[in-house]
Amino acid sequence: MNPWDILALEPTGDQLAIRRAYARRLKVTNPEDDPDGFQALRQAYEQALLHARRQAPDASVAAEEAETAEAPPPAAEGPSPTPAEAPPAEAPPPEPTVDEAVIRHVALCNHLGDLLSAPTPADPTALKDALAAVLASPALAHIDVQNRTEDWLARLLLSTAPRSDALVPLASAHFRWDTAKAGTQTPLLAAVHKRGRDLAFLAKLRGRDHTYAAAYRLLQAPPDRYSPRLRLSLPDLTKDVRGLITLIRNDYPSLRANFDADVLAAWEAYLAAEPVSAGLAWLLLATPLFLAVYVYLEASPSLEDLAAWPAGFLLIPPLLAAAGLTYRLGVRMPARWLRRRWARDAGPAIRLGWAPLSLALIPVALALPPSVGIPLTAAAATLALWWAGLFQMVYANDTSRQAVRILLANSIPLVFWLFWIGPLLPAALVPAFAVAVAGALLATSIGAGLLTRWWYAEIEQPRRRRALAGLALAALLTMGLLFAADTTPGLLPWAVAAVTLVQVLERVPSLALSGEAAKRRYYAIWGTGVVLRVAHTMAGAVDTHDVLLIGGLVLMASVLGMIAYQLKRPQAA
Repeated sequence: MNPWDILALEPTGDQLAIRRAYARRLKVTNPEDDPDGFQALRQAYEQALLHARRQAPDASVAAEEAETAEAPPPAAEGPSPTPAEAPPAEAPPPEPTVDEAVIRHVALCNHLGDLLSAPTPADPTALKDALAAVLASPALAHIDVQNRTEDWLARLLLSTAPRSDALVPLASAHFRWDTAKAGTQTPLLAAVHKRGRDLAFLAKLRGRDHTYAAAYRLLQAPPDRYSPRLRLSLPDLTKDVRGLITLIRNDYPSLRANFDADVLAAWEAYLAAEPVSAGLAWLLLATPLFLAVYVYLEASPSLEDLAAWPAGFLLIPPLLAAAGLTYRLGVRMPARWLRRRWARDAGPAIRLGWAPLSLALIPVALALPPSVGIPLTAAAATLALWWAGLFQMVYANDTSRQAVRILLANSIPLVFWLFWIGPLLPAALVPAFAVAVAGALLATSIGAGLLTRWWYAEIEQPRRRRALAGLALAALLTMGLLFAADTTPGLLPWAVAAVTLVQVLERVPSLALSGEAAKRRYYAIWGTGVVLRVAHTMAGAVDTHDVLLIGGLVLMASVLGMIAYQLKRPQAA
C-alpha cells in the first residue's frame, strides 16, 4: 500500500510534516489491538522519511545556493531601472535548527516524565499522547539523541510501573526492543522487554479463561481467614492462590508492582500459617457421620440384608482425616518451626540421616526375629519417613517433582520382582521385610529433592565417580550372591536384600541418564519381565527360582549399564 495513503499525507519532502502525520496516525493505531496496522504505519513512516531525505539537497549545494542568493548582483553600466516593488509574500515557517529540535525534545520528555511521576495518576490517553509526541520528535533523527532517549525511556518505564504499563508495548514496538534488537539489546532494554512479557501474562490473568483467573481476583483483596467460601466451598482456590504467588515470585517478578504490597503480604502470611485445607476440613466435618454410620451398621442386628456390605470402607474417610492431621501437626508445623530456627544450617548428617536409617532397615528386618523385627522395623520406617518429609518441607525450594516421579517409576520393576519371588522367602520374615523395603523406597522418594541436591551439588565429581565404582562392585558381588543362593537356600533372603539395597542406592545417580538412555533401559527391563512371565505362566519353561536368578541378574545388569554410561561421560558423573 502507498505509504502516503497510510500516513494520510500528500507526497512531500517536508520531514517535519511527515513526523506530525505519523504522530497523528499513531494516536489511533494501537500495537496491541492492531499489530499489523502498526507495523505497516511504521514502515510507511520510514519510507516517507527516506523519500524526504532523498529529496533534500546536499549540504554543500545548499550552502552554495545560499551564498549566491545573498551576494549582490554585479553593477551594470549606466543607471539601472528602479524595480517595481514586489508584493510581500508570506515566507514558510523556518525549519527548527538542531538545537531547537533538541530543546523541544527535552521539553516533551520532561512533560512525559512529569505525567508519570505526578502524585495522582494521569489519564491513559494523555500518557499515550505524550509518548507519541516524544516518539515523533524530529530530534530522534539524530542517532545520539535516539540512543539517549531509549535509555532514558526504558528507565522511566521500569521505575514508574504500573502507571507506565500502557506505554511499554508502544515504546517496545517503536524502538523494536522485542524484535530487531532482541539479540543485541542491553540488560536495561532486556528488562523492559521482559516487563512487556509479564504484562502480556497479566492480561491473560485478567480474562476469564486462565487457570489462575479466580486466584488473580482473590489477590485483589486480603484473605478472610474464616471464609467458608474460600476454605470449604471452593477447595482449589487456596492451592491456585499459592501457585500464582509462586509463579509471580519465580517467573514474573516485575508483576509484584501490579499488586498491593500489603495484600500480597497478607496472603503470604495466611498461606504460611498452614490453615486446614478444604479437603481436610471436609473430612474432619464428615468423620463423625461416617463413624456413626459404621457403628450403627456393626451394632444393629436387624440389617441382615446388609451383612455382606463392606462396612469397613466407612472407616477410610476418618483414617484419611487422621493422616492429614498427623501430617500437618507432625510434619508441616515442625518444619515451619525448624525453618525459622536452625534447620537451614544443618549439616548433611542431620539433613540426610534418614537415608542410611531406611537402608539399614532391610538387613535388620532379616536379622531380627519376627516378634522384635516387625514392630522395630515399623517404628524405624515411620521415623525415617517423618524425618525425610520434615526436612524436605524445610528445604521446600529444593523439591523436584520430576525427580520424585522418576524415582517412583524406577521402583516399579523392583517391586514387581519382589512380589513375584515373595513365596521363596521365609513366611515369618516377609512382613518386616516388606515394611523395610516400602520404607526405604518411600523415604528416598519423599526426600528426592534433598538427595539430588546433595549428590549433584554438594559432592565433587571425583568422589561421585568413586562412589559409582563402589556401587558397580556391589552389583557384581550381588550377582555372585544370586548364583550362590540358587544352590544354597539359606542365602536366598540375603541375596534378595542385596538386590534391593543396590537398586535403592542407584536410583538417585540414575537421574543423570539422558531421556533416551533411561527409556531404553526401562523398556529392556520390562521386556525381560514380559518374557519371563510368559515362560513362567504359559510355557512353564522357568520356575520361581529361575525368576529370582534371571530377574535379579537383569536388575543388576541395569545398574552396571547405568554406571558404565555415566563413567563414559564425566560431565554426567
